[in-house]
Parts: sequence; structure tokens; C-alpha cells
Amino acid sequence: MIRRIKDLKIFPLAFAVVAVPFLLYLSFHRPYLFGQRNMLAVAGLIVAAFIATLYESHFWTLFAAVFLWAGSIVPLAGQMQFLRWAMLGLAAFLALGFYARTPGRLHFNYHHLLGFFTIVAAFASALVSVNPMLTALKVLSLTALFIYAVLGFRTLWGRTPEPFLGRICVFVEFLVYFTAACYVVSFEVWGNLNSLGVIAGLLCWPILLWRFVIAKTRREYLRYGLELAVCGYLIIWSESRASMLAAFLSSMLLLVSARRYRLLMVGLSLAAVGLGMVYLLAPERINRAKDNLLYKQGKQYKGILQSREEPWKKSIASFQQHPWLGFGFGVAETSAEWQVGFQTPGFQTRERGSSYLTFLEGTGLIGAIPFGLLLVGLLMDAGKVFRWLRLTGKVNHPAIPAACLVVGGLFHAIFEDWLLAVGYYMSAIFWLIAFSLRDWMGCPRPINTQQPVVMDEIPTIPEARLALR
Repeated sequence: MIRRIKDLKIFPLAFAVVAVPFLLYLSFHRPYLFGQRNMLAVAGLIVAAFIATLYESHFWTLFAAVFLWAGSIVPLAGQMQFLRWAMLGLAAFLALGFYARTPGRLHFNYHHLLGFFTIVAAFASALVSVNPMLTALKVLSLTALFIYAVLGFRTLWGRTPEPFLGRICVFVEFLVYFTAACYVVSFEVWGNLNSLGVIAGLLCWPILLWRFVIAKTRREYLRYGLELAVCGYLIIWSESRASMLAAFLSSMLLLVSARRYRLLMVGLSLAAVGLGMVYLLAPERINRAKDNLLYKQGKQYKGILQSREEPWKKSIASFQQHPWLGFGFGVAETSAEWQVGFQTPGFQTRERGSSYLTFLEGTGLIGAIPFGLLLVGLLMDAGKVFRWLRLTGKVNHPAIPAACLVVGGLFHAIFEDWLLAVGYYMSAIFWLIAFSLRDWMGCPRPINTQQPVVMDEIPTIPEARLALR
């Protein structure tokens, strides 16, 4: 873990001087070591060493790209499903080492304590799990994600989130155009429409909307306005009710708190026009969209939530059988014979319909208590951010897009099972930002200011909180 780029100048030469003679020696005296699997392992170690040198600069981008690739149907996605676990383990390992050698210590809060108790409860569920090994591996993956989020990610971006926000804005811009290009040529890159809704409605929409609101020049307004239009079209095309409602909720909280009522009305009008254009361009989708949006399976007599009521009932019935410790984190009553591996075939899983019921079913009340308190704490901090925004009107603050993403994600998780599915890209990105929300709340520096600003005139969130009292 090298902190400065100039420290890397001697690294390739030193590595070559040591590695080349050593490999030549092994090729003559231990030729059996150069089998296919062994060479892949050596190549993996070399790649891991190279990634470690980029921990402070580009590791997060590589981390997110691997998880997104693994969740797509792009070629080599199967290999990426294995690589994402290697990246997650490497992220946690490097986070521990980087935190140990960082001179300034991090401040921990009750979010991190409740996250620790959530992991302990999840490990406790392995004691009564129908498949203890599978449960333990799933909890280890959750532990690695929390370690990276609490130690590694916060060490790099907790105090100075501006560089990260700049990178994630560019990242979501690329993601929107890439996704739109794929769907234009009828290539469903994310596999199903619900995943498209997650990408467009949860990840891209709140960040692009915030970036549009703080735009200063006409060029920026046109740039981010176009990207918002494309992103909104993708949300409508996904026909994902949960993603639409999550995007609407985050938009309402941001625009109403910032007193941007005119922009809110214009946005609602454009959304209605865009919705009409979608179905004018593809009239065959009108009847199908009506059934999918309202009834999902077209059986109107069963009600609007028919696609969720059945899995919810199954999860509640499973919880009632084992109310204290559940069936085991990440598993169900039918997983006793599952083979442990890096990929789980789709026919072995069942739809749960809610991240919260999934966790309740897996860990019981023992795990639900700290996890529920953690979620309440995140919502309370997000509420403080929006109250502060309402009081000050300072939209260009790093905590605002984070609060929008947290609120939208927690709402969306009511209807989709992804919040603690560590292998899913949105779960990984969500927890990285959620555990940094409280750090960003105390950041006094605004984003994208083109004129000199007196720092004393910009109240931080703790100061605003005192003013509210």
C-alpha cells in the first residue's frame, strides 16, 4: 500500500530484478509448478499486488466496476462473479492495513456499533442454520463489506468527500449512456428490468438530479438535463414500480427541502410528457405496461401487491417457525443440501420480496433488533440533512446526495431483496455511502463553487442542528 505515486517509480524495476531470476530458477528446477492452475494463482497474486498500489487512487472504481460487471450479462460476467469475492476480500484486508498505518484515527459512532452487533447476530444464526458453512461464508462476505465501508472507504473519503463525489458523478454519467446505448440495440445488459430500475432509479437518478440542481453554467444545465432525461426514460422503460417510487421520493425530498418548487413542477410535467412519449413510440407496450405496473402478472382480481404478497407470507411463515435466531443468514429452510460455491444457481433460490423480511427470516429477532436500530439511525441522520437543507438552502453539500441515496435505497428495499445481498452491486455501493453519511454531515466545504466563499458563512450540519433547537 503505497501512498504517493512517486513511490511507484522503483517498484516495477525492483519487482523485475527479484521476480525474473526466481521464475527462471523455478522453471528449470520445479517445472511441475507451472501448471495452468498454478500460473493462474501467480497471475492473480501479481494482479492483487498491482491493485494494492492503486488503493488510494482507483481501487473504488475497480471495485464498483467488477461488481457491476458480475451483475450484468456482458461477456466474462461469470468470471467476474468469482473475481468480485476476491476484490471484496482484498478490500477488507487492505482496509485493515491502511487504517493501521494512517496517522489520524477515525471516529466511530453508533452506526458502526450497530453494524458490528448485526454481524454478531448473523454469526449467531449460523449455530442453528440448516447449512452452517453456507451461512458462515455469507456472514464473512458481509463482514468484509462492513470492514471496507467503515475502515477503508471512510479513511479515504470520510473527511474529504469532494474527490469521490466528482468521480461517482462521472461514473454514473458513463453508466447512463452505456445502459441507454445497450438498450437501444436491444441488448438487455442488466439481465432484467428490475435491475435496470435499480441502476437508473436508485444509483444514477439522485446523483444526477443533485448535480443538475447545483449546476452554475448553461452548459452544465444542458449536460445534466440531457442525462436526467435519458435516466428518466430508462426508469420508465424498466416498469419497476419500486424504482419509480424511490426516484420520486428522493426527488421530492431534495427539491422540497431546497425550496425548488418551480423545478419540481417542471420535472413532473416533463415526466408526464416523457411517459406519454414512451408509449407513443412503442404503442404495443401500453396494455402490457398497464398490467405490469399495476398488477405485474395481469391478474387484476388479486390486487396491486399480488407479486409481493405470496413471498411475504412465505417469509413470515418461516420466521414464525424459528422466531429467535431464524434459519441462518442468507439461507432458507430449503438450503440444507446446497453446495458451497462462488455462484448459486438461480433455481435454488426463491423470491423473498423484501430485504427486511429476508433478514428477519434468516436471523430472527436477535438479529432484527440491531439491524432495525441501524436503519432507524440512518433515516434519522438523513432527516437531519434534509432539515438542514430546508434551513440553509445550501444544496452544494456532500451529505445531500448521500442522504437521497440512503432514503431511496431503504424505501426500495421494502419491495426488493438486495440490501444485504453482498454480491449485488447496489448493496455494496449502498453500504459504502451509508456508513459515511454521518462523516459527510460535518463537512463544511461546498461543492462546485466558482466564486470565493467565506467558510465561516457556511454553517455545518452540527451548527444547523443547534439552530434548530
